[in-house]
Amino acid sequence: MHSQPQSARQDAPDRAARSRKAPAKPAQRTLIHKIMLWIFGPLFLLWTIGIVITYFIAQHIANSPYDRTLRDHLDLLRHEISQQDAHGRVELSASANTILRLGSDTPTLWQIRDANGDPLAGNAALPLPDSWDYENNVLRYRDVEMDGQSLRLAYVWGGRDRLNTPFLAIVAETNQHRSVLHREILIGMLTPQFILVPLAAMLAGLGLTHGLEPLNLLQARLRARAPGDLSPVDRDQAPAEIVPLIDAMNGLLERQAQYSAAQRRFVANAAHQLKTPLAGIRTQAEVALREHDPVQTEASLRQLVRGTERATRLVTQMLALARAESGDALRAPLSQAIELNTLAEQHIAQWVPRALQLGLDLGLESAGQPVVLPADGVMAGELLNNLLDNALIYTPAGGWVTVRTGRDQEHGWLEIEDNGPGIAPEHQSRVFDRFYRIMGNQADGSGLGLAIVREIADIHDATIEFLPLSAGQASGTRLRVSFPLNPPRRA
Repeated sequence: MHSQPQSARQDAPDRAARSRKAPAKPAQRTLIHKIMLWIFGPLFLLWTIGIVITYFIAQHIANSPYDRTLRDHLDLLRHEISQQDAHGRVELSASANTILRLGSDTPTLWQIRDANGDPLAGNAALPLPDSWDYENNVLRYRDVEMDGQSLRLAYVWGGRDRLNTPFLAIVAETNQHRSVLHREILIGMLTPQFILVPLAAMLAGLGLTHGLEPLNLLQARLRARAPGDLSPVDRDQAPAEIVPLIDAMNGLLERQAQYSAAQRRFVANAAHQLKTPLAGIRTQAEVALREHDPVQTEASLRQLVRGTERATRLVTQMLALARAESGDALRAPLSQAIELNTLAEQHIAQWVPRALQLGLDLGLESAGQPVVLPADGVMAGELLNNLLDNALIYTPAGGWVTVRTGRDQEHGWLEIEDNGPGIAPEHQSRVFDRFYRIMGNQADGSGLGLAIVREIADIHDATIEFLPLSAGQASGTRLRVSFPLNPPRRA
């Protein structure tokens, strides 16, 4: 007999507990199931209501001719009694007996009562209605039971006999013929419905199944695609109702293709850019290992440190760019609020030692009023850091860099100006591309700083523009980023 390991015995209850706690995934309804539910549910509900209404209509149709016959018999009885003495012996004429079918199996029963409700003539066993009104010449109908049979009564008060004595006249007949006619009318009216409605439901289901076939074909085409196939979906054979869906899918595929192409270019450019500093680091390390002169070894180590710093800076900027392009950043609602003057003061203070080391004058001209923006503080700080880094790299020693903040009615803006070599107009539209560097410039840049600035500006719906230089400046760059004070709502 083999025993299980201790860990297996401990894991078994845990797996059982997890299986008990795991909620069952609800079954997902199909589109055709939902359509049929909303079509046939109300249809069968209305059909049921129609059957009930049909029942009462058929009952009314079946009662109407028999009620008219009872009324005629009642009028005949009143005419016969009006020519006789109601308190004496009452005999109906031969024609009246024929009309009332007194010799048949289903005669019309009749009765005459006085004002006290006592029977005077006719069928004494005929019951009075449960409630009846003494209104002259007002015809009433009631349903009563007699000897286990259902009877239909018609009665009227106000008739007078030959001696001018008022009387109550009552006629009645069984509901047997009415029930037969009622049943025949119901069968005639409902039989077509019981045949046609299920048939229509079946044909509608077949039509819906056939109508949704293009969705199944579209699903099959999408499943058959290769993982990297981002070509547009063919919309020529699609019904007009799903063309907007296909257009939206094609738009998504196009954006995904552009994003994938941009990512491939980014990876290729990043690999190329990292290749140079890494090769330099390796070369300087090999030189330092072979060198026996302490001075030369120290120089090689310094070059090694510079190469490491350059590679670190490049990797840091690549990570910042990747974060700015991430889906989370693009979807994040700009619900935070930052004060632009405070943000500029905090970040400029961090760059002052670097500016002093490079022999540059770094200054800040704050707005005379608070500039509160709906923006992400970390990303806005990254934008300012890249602007400052770019300006300090390309401004020669002895120059100056000035950061300004301000606002107008619709925007809060951040501006940076330097007296460096400047950017020619033909290059101003391209300096925001990744890894783009102006030929002939010996500054130690990576070409990613302004690309990061543009990505962060796009996330905040901000605009970037080059402005004319301040008065008295012969060269340099003046760049402004304008943030909307009321950005559009994000979905």
